[in-house]
Amino acid sequence: MKINLDIDGKYDEAEVIIRAPHLNSDIERIVAMMRMIGMQIAVRKNGETFILETDKILYIEAVDRKTFVYTDGEIYESELRLYEMEQELVERGFLRISKQSIVNLRKIKSLRTDVNHKIRITLQNGEQIVVSRMYSDELRRKLGLR
Repeated sequence: MKINLDIDGKYDEAEVIIRAPHLNSDIERIVAMMRMIGMQIAVRKNGETFILETDKILYIEAVDRKTFVYTDGEIYESELRLYEMEQELVERGFLRISKQSIVNLRKIKSLRTDVNHKIRITLQNGEQIVVSRMYSDELRRKLGLR
């Protein structure tokens, strides 16, 4: 893969052009990461690709080496790994809550302390997810509860 940069003051804005003989998983990942910069991510469902606004995401979960994106009533799959999504979304109000999950802090409805210092989160859609002990203090700090 070649990468060419043309930095010049004559341009009004940045433009990214990808030229390739065919679409492959590497290109899909590059596009997905670039869309996240614009507060959108590319996700798939039933063989169709959707452009999803990050503020629609409730949480993201890694299961069996696949990354799933959950919205209110929909489940999508992403080409990106969980850590790649975390790197981009942490500045947009998302927080890692376990080894396999990231949550959108703005979608939390309530919290309840669970056994062994874990926290049970109820999201705006009523779904509940558990914050592992390792991440519970950071969640409390981010929400101003400590």
